[in-house]
Amino acid sequence: MAPVLKMLGLAPDVPAPPPPDPEITAAQQRQEDRLEAEEKQKMRAIAARRRSRSTGGRRMLLSKERDNAQTGIQSTLGGGS
Repeated sequence: MAPVLKMLGLAPDVPAPPPPDPEITAAQQRQEDRLEAEEKQKMRAIAARRRSRSTGGRRMLLSKERDNAQTGIQSTLGGGS
């Protein structure tokens, strides 16, 4: 359809845009790779925090540091014995 409009003089003659500079596209690719690596690292850190939270409490309850590790949490409230 466009060639027909050009022949009739209805379509303006617009030159094709120049191709992007290879230096710019390379810089954009490096930036995207860097951002992706940062995002992966942050996701690993979040996952590590989640793992430590879910296993840290269990370790503390069954720690050898406690007087009686198998009893778990005391049923009495307050600081008394």
